[in-house]
Amino acid sequence: MYRILLACILVSLMVNIGQAKCVQDQVGNQYEFYVDPAHHYLYGEMRSAQGCDAPVWYLIGAWVPAGGTKYELTASNPLGDADTHCVPVYKIKGLYPNGAWYYTEGYGDQEFQFVPCGSVVEGDSEAGGALK
Repeated sequence: MYRILLACILVSLMVNIGQAKCVQDQVGNQYEFYVDPAHHYLYGEMRSAQGCDAPVWYLIGAWVPAGGTKYELTASNPLGDADTHCVPVYKIKGLYPNGAWYYTEGYGDQEFQFVPCGSVVEGDSEAGGALK
């Protein structure tokens, strides 16, 4: 049921988050999303660059135009706890293009700036990300 609901939500968008539809984080994970400007939702998928058992995750979030574009994204691992290499879910929050990682247990002390997909990133083994 959850997957059907999420699949229904993941269907149409485009907005002003820097006009970006695909961005990547500090370790190379790519976030391809659509924007629902009427309801302020973001949805799409995250492609892991960190060796997760599931290379493509569900992505959903929300944004508000307040002093820039404030957003919160949630990436959900379709394998849940069965993924032996990555966490089942995490959030990224911030004022675009800035972001910070949050996990079930709280803030992950990992801040970064999104860059356009295809940009060269230098992975940092201490950066954490979905592997933390």
